[in-house]
Amino acid sequence: MEFRQFVENYENDIKETLAKLPKKYQKLVHGYKFKFQPGNTLKGDKNHIGITDEDKKTITIAAPWNYGREFTFLHELGHRVWATLSNEQKEKWITIVKKTKMKKDDRQNPEELYSMAFANQYAKHKHVMFTHPEWEKFIRSL
Repeated sequence: MEFRQFVENYENDIKETLAKLPKKYQKLVHGYKFKFQPGNTLKGDKNHIGITDEDKKTITIAAPWNYGREFTFLHELGHRVWATLSNEQKEKWITIVKKTKMKKDDRQNPEELYSMAFANQYAKHKHVMFTHPEWEKFIRSL
């Protein structure tokens, strides 16, 4: 399959993914364009697999070996959702995360962990390291 065909297929996958989300989350990316890149990380940015540009209204997604593109897209959407949370909701999330038993290497900042938990909640292929009942309960409660 040519990369162009792959991108066209993936644009349909994005639409399918959005369709299974609550409308309040779908609205957060209304009017955004999606850019897809080959490779494990973003071109010119070896530390990221996805990024949202608020000014240009684009979400760019790489093809990481360890996360599906759906998961990466949902993770980026998770950042958009995080921005809508109240300070009280964020504090509650931080409290939940602090109580979660995790490997030291798996600890990240609260927003990154929230975005991972959000992606995990809605992705077809879940990641064990982000599967915690308390996290899932919090995401569903919003």
